[in-house]
Amino acid sequence: MSSLREKLKALEELQRIDLESNEVKGELDAIPARRAEVDRGVLEARRAYDDEKSRMEGNERERRQLESLLGLERDKVKKWEGRLGEIKTPREYAALSREIDIAKKANESQAEHVKELAEQAGEVQKALAAKGEALAEREEGAQSDAKALDTARADAEQRLQALESRRAEAAKSVDPALLAKYEHIKKRRGGVAVTQVVGMTCHGCYRNIPPQLAITLQRANSIETCPNCNRIIYAAEAVNPPAVSTA
Repeated sequence: MSSLREKLKALEELQRIDLESNEVKGELDAIPARRAEVDRGVLEARRAYDDEKSRMEGNERERRQLESLLGLERDKVKKWEGRLGEIKTPREYAALSREIDIAKKANESQAEHVKELAEQAGEVQKALAAKGEALAEREEGAQSDAKALDTARADAEQRLQALESRRAEAAKSVDPALLAKYEHIKKRRGGVAVTQVVGMTCHGCYRNIPPQLAITLQRANSIETCPNCNRIIYAAEAVNPPAVSTA
């Protein structure tokens, strides 16, 4: 029959395995969020590139339309100028001349606008190239990050599988009734069902236990629980006494 110290050591080992398993599960649970963050970075870079591309396309479309209209207006002015020599009356000549001057000024304004758009296109083209490079870098980095996350997931799953095997073996060393009690407390106390007492302080809730209970724990001849947090408690030096020096 197992001694009480052996039972407590078995519980202690089970607790260590469960805590380590929780850490590995936490790593696995965090991977989807990390992957989503990587994908979000690529999406943001692509959106920035697409926005800049839309600006470029809008600039080119507006320039083409204005250049087309400007060509038609200039042709119209040339036709009007050709008619000046055919006009017989000063009044008609003055009226057409005035229309020509107005049209020329409008064309000059439109030509200036086309020039401004061409200058803007150069700046937008530079920004588009920069955004394209940033997108390519982000996509390349995302591929590397995705591979690293896949490796991390596979490693964590392998470690978790090994821990589950260890837990199954460790659980065999714990009395069924004590194991059931352990599982019940673990669910209610955030995964920590067994903890040590140092001096008179429970390391589960960090509150002091009664002096008589501290003495009982030193004997290590009964399963005790903390009166404050109800976790199974033990005195570390009683369950795992320091090795005697032979020096």
